[in-house]
Amino acid sequence: MNKFYKTLTIAFLSAFVFGIVMQSIPPVLPILIEEMGLSHTQGGALMSLFALPGIFFAIPGGVLADFYGPRKIGIISLLIMIAGTLIFATGTSYTTLALGRFIAGIGGTTIIIIAAQSISGGFAGNKSRGIGLGIFNAGVPAGVIFSLNVFNRLAVAWDNWQLPILVSAFFCLVVLLLLWRYRDFETAFNSSEEKAGFHKKGRPNYLESFRNLGSYGSVWIVGLIWFLFLCARTASLTFGPDFFITVGYGYAYAGFLASLFTLGSLYVSPIAGYIIDKTGRTELYLIAGGAILVLLHVLLVTSPWHFPIAFIIGVVGALFPFSVFYLVPLLLPQEKLGTGLGVLRVCENAGILIGPLFVGLVYDLTISYFNCFMLISAFFLGTVASSLALKFSLKKNPIS
Repeated sequence: MNKFYKTLTIAFLSAFVFGIVMQSIPPVLPILIEEMGLSHTQGGALMSLFALPGIFFAIPGGVLADFYGPRKIGIISLLIMIAGTLIFATGTSYTTLALGRFIAGIGGTTIIIIAAQSISGGFAGNKSRGIGLGIFNAGVPAGVIFSLNVFNRLAVAWDNWQLPILVSAFFCLVVLLLLWRYRDFETAFNSSEEKAGFHKKGRPNYLESFRNLGSYGSVWIVGLIWFLFLCARTASLTFGPDFFITVGYGYAYAGFLASLFTLGSLYVSPIAGYIIDKTGRTELYLIAGGAILVLLHVLLVTSPWHFPIAFIIGVVGALFPFSVFYLVPLLLPQEKLGTGLGVLRVCENAGILIGPLFVGLVYDLTISYFNCFMLISAFFLGTVASSLALKFSLKKNPIS
């Protein structure tokens, strides 16, 4: 296997284990609530605690990846994820469970950065970068779908919520060993580590690295697009099942319909990568995709065609993760890439926290899913406006 496929495999598996660990709670939550006596609010908080570190640790993690290289930081990140997961699996109190999730989230925040960095930066100038990013972006939804469909069966068959959590730690260990053995992870398309810009002398200057991004205005616009998209996407995934139940579907089918919102990333991202490799103009796909998603979410609550609309939402929505991660390495020099991806992670986690909060508040105030999905549509409309701003920014400062 050549360097391209080795790097791509490890990047995909890193995203895959991130999705598994992140989504390991919902499949075991009913047993966890019964055995530990947790409330549903506490159970939901365990999910949020995994995303919370991303707001505080993403940019420092990106700076460290720029300074020391993705392989070293990736190994440390996986060790932290494993430690947090084991703390959770052996926890006997809610405090211990919460601590384990928070620690695992610190590792998860950085592993997803270095995985994207290895593709975005390592494949610089390679014509297959788009396809590589498309495959990488399928990793998280693949992990989420695996967790939702396997871990619940494991927990029920063994009547043990710890077993699936330990399995997720084992997957992290496998990726850790692969990364440990593959010493060319960060230099797959660079002749030396020095050329890649890693392993500098001295200490990383976090504040200076962050300030230097101020001269790259287009990166901040991309971050805003990502934030607004995650506000909308996370809110729709959070409240989609309940909305489908309120219109008359059973629990299982309602969950299936909501899963269609993200299922498209599994098969659309690699295809989108190939198309954008050939055509470029990624910002135009974001403008068109955002406009279509506005219309689809309005139709979702005003028409009876829920299955085809949910399916198309998943297909169109898959353009965003790929496009965002495709643009950032084009807008930044190699030595700033990790910091830029750290900014994306901050925007991502802020969207995950803020989107469901505001949409849930709208429902509590109005008791109307129509109003909720209008707010979700407004978030998508914001991505259209931001993508238009990106288009004008790139016109003034074209990608070299």
